[in-house]
Amino acid sequence: MTPRDQLDPEALTALRRDLEDNIEGDVRFERFFRGMHSTDASVYQIIPLGVVAPRSRDDVVRVVELCSKHGASITARGGGTSQAGQAIGPGLQLDFSRHMNRLLDIDIEGRTVRVEPGMVLDELNARLKPHGLQLPLDLSTSSRATIGGMIANNSAGTRSIVYGKTIDYVEELEVVLADATSVMMQVLDEDARHEKSKRDDLEGTC
Repeated sequence: MTPRDQLDPEALTALRRDLEDNIEGDVRFERFFRGMHSTDASVYQIIPLGVVAPRSRDDVVRVVELCSKHGASITARGGGTSQAGQAIGPGLQLDFSRHMNRLLDIDIEGRTVRVEPGMVLDELNARLKPHGLQLPLDLSTSSRATIGGMIANNSAGTRSIVYGKTIDYVEELEVVLADATSVMMQVLDEDARHEKSKRDDLEGTC
C-alpha cells in the first residue's frame, strides 16, 4: 500500500485534475511552487504534493473533500512565519495568504471584526487604527503573520503578560472539519454543550 502523502503518479495526477476542475483558486503542482512552500521560518524542509490557494470557503470545503477522496493530508499555511515547522507538511499545502486575506466586517460599537484567515496582523491594525482600536499582540513577525496562523499557534508576543494571547481575542471560528462539514465554534454553556455532544456527526464527537 502506498504511504499516505506519497501518492503514486496516477493518483497524484487524479488529485491534481480534480482540484483544477473544482477549485476557483490557484492549483499549482510545479516543482517551483512546491519548493516555495517547503519551508517556513524553521530549520525544516518538507516538499508538499502541491499547493492550493483557495479563493473562498467553498474552495476550502472542496479541497477537504477531494483530499479525503484521494488520501492526501492537508497543511494550512498563512505567512509561513512558524519557527517549529507548523506551516509545512508532505501533503497538500492550503495557502490562505494569497486570496483569503480580507477584512469581511467591522463592528465599531461591538469592538469586533470578522476576517479571513490569511489577513496579516499589521494590515488589520492599520484598518482598525482610525477607529481607535487595535489587536494588541506584539509579534516580531506582525508584518507577515496571518490571523489564521496566529490562532493555530495561539501566538502571544513580548507583551502577552499584559495583553494576553490570541485565544483571548477569539469570539468564534468558522471551521471546516475533516469530513468537509462547516461548523461554527464558540463558547457554549453547559446545556448547549450537552446538546452538541449528543449528535452522531463529527462535530458531536469532537
